[in-house]
Amino acid sequence: MHNEDEVFNYLLNSLKDSNQTFDYFVDWSTVFSNVKEIEKQLNILNYLIGKDNIKEEFKGLIEEYPEVVNVIPVLLAIRSKSLKILVDYKQKDWIYKDYFFKKKKGYTDTEINNVIEFCEHTGLLGLFSERKIKNLVDYCIGIEVGIGTNGRKNRSGTIMEGIMEWHVKNVCEKLGLDYISQGTKTKVSERWGIELPTDRSDRTHDFIINNNGKLFIIETNFYSGQGSKLKATAGEYQSLYEFLIEKETINNFIWITDGIGWITAKRHLRETFDKIDYLFNIKLISEGTLEEVLGK
Repeated sequence: MHNEDEVFNYLLNSLKDSNQTFDYFVDWSTVFSNVKEIEKQLNILNYLIGKDNIKEEFKGLIEEYPEVVNVIPVLLAIRSKSLKILVDYKQKDWIYKDYFFKKKKGYTDTEINNVIEFCEHTGLLGLFSERKIKNLVDYCIGIEVGIGTNGRKNRSGTIMEGIMEWHVKNVCEKLGLDYISQGTKTKVSERWGIELPTDRSDRTHDFIINNNGKLFIIETNFYSGQGSKLKATAGEYQSLYEFLIEKETINNFIWITDGIGWITAKRHLRETFDKIDYLFNIKLISEGTLEEVLGK
């Protein structure tokens, strides 16, 4: 490739459709860990399945086993233990009611009635009494899988970091270099005794490579969909490059990004491509560009 236009077009044309591995879909370890934490309470609540006098049975159960109240929100795929519910929107001023599910050693009659009222209006009492389910532990496994889908964007980033670490590790071993993943100012100082300049106190870099006392900073991400975050990301890494490049302990900044989401934001990607020294995708990394840069 003879000029920057050709390189940028090659980068765009070789963007990956997806980085979804089998681990992307469900984080089973987290699912089962979360369910195990509340398994005892769920098994106690199983007592309510198929009961006719469900409100009376539920009241007695809470009085005897108050710990079951804490898990009620999870049955509706909610993590919060306090909820403000709109109960009347027909008034000039909307009317809300607060419901609390925080763990306590015991609950007053009013608090118990509020819990039962909440479960009735959200359909949980019907779920219990009408035998819509057979076992709340199994039910909550499904709930946790559903809640976990919200973390898929984070898992995509984690997968990208894992893919890139495979490349970084191989190149560093070949060149005899040391690296840190999820690198921070403290980690760099403790490991190498080098001062890492930071633009904010909580800054963590995906990878930091020590090349003869000079640091290469690497950030990675993957965008399979479009969105306003693409523009912000491109701008952020341009600013980060400008902050780092003049610092004494920094060799350079490398941004490795991929995903067809960039097709819709190619103007912003091009702006950063023109400003920073090294912007690569997975294809370019697999063709040896990282080794070439680090080996100079």
